[in-house]
Amino acid sequence: MKKHITISQLAQLMNVSVHQLRYFEEKGILYPLYTDENQYRMYGLHEIYQLSHILMLRKLNIPVGQIEECMTSYTADDYNQLLEHSLQKVQDEIANLKLLEQFIHKVLKEHHNLTRQNNEYRIKLLDTRHLKLWFALESDQELTARNLFEQRPSPPQLFENDLHYLSDSGQVKLYYETTSGAADYILEEGSYLYKHFSATEDAEIEHQVQQLEHYATQHQYECLSKVIVVEKSYLSIFDSNELQYEIQVKISDVQEDVT
Repeated sequence: MKKHITISQLAQLMNVSVHQLRYFEEKGILYPLYTDENQYRMYGLHEIYQLSHILMLRKLNIPVGQIEECMTSYTADDYNQLLEHSLQKVQDEIANLKLLEQFIHKVLKEHHNLTRQNNEYRIKLLDTRHLKLWFALESDQELTARNLFEQRPSPPQLFENDLHYLSDSGQVKLYYETTSGAADYILEEGSYLYKHFSATEDAEIEHQVQQLEHYATQHQYECLSKVIVVEKSYLSIFDSNELQYEIQVKISDVQEDVT
């Protein structure tokens, strides 16, 4: 009974390609036990375990060129450090994937709310938001690419965040939400009158501000905050021709609109 297997059988057993096995041989990290009279590469148990070791190191993102050093000179402590380092990298990747999952949920939820609002004013309850000042523009100053570049460092994941625009003392200030460090401005929890809108020009945004103020006065809402324009640039993935915004103002407590 034959004790050894061919390269194609080894490939099937270990779920790799014959090409990959030949590549490992070319790099000097896996050789056949012997070559038979028909020039078939033959492998035994030792080579199978050696290949499993190689595949494990590759799974840990060890370059092929470094594997020979690992297999010939690494101590148990070296492997322990290697695994701990790999574990940290995996945990970081999982954390990043969770953040990505949360962001995708956010975009889907925001788009759903946008499509069902029908350009109407509504009321919702919002939690306290801690804002960090990014930079300020004079009221007659246009936001440009140069502004963004010169105000580095920008907020983390700049266009995945809601950017808050508030007018104050003849300036338009850009804020982003923060969960760490001291806040430069706090939006208190409570009822907010709001509406989604899209725009391409500053004049359109100014018009929306005026309309909100008029609507609040007309319906006798007591405004308790400045008017906030929230840019949701990530929603432009659904329509790249316009930016999506939400205009908000805190009002005296009323029942949340759930329609």
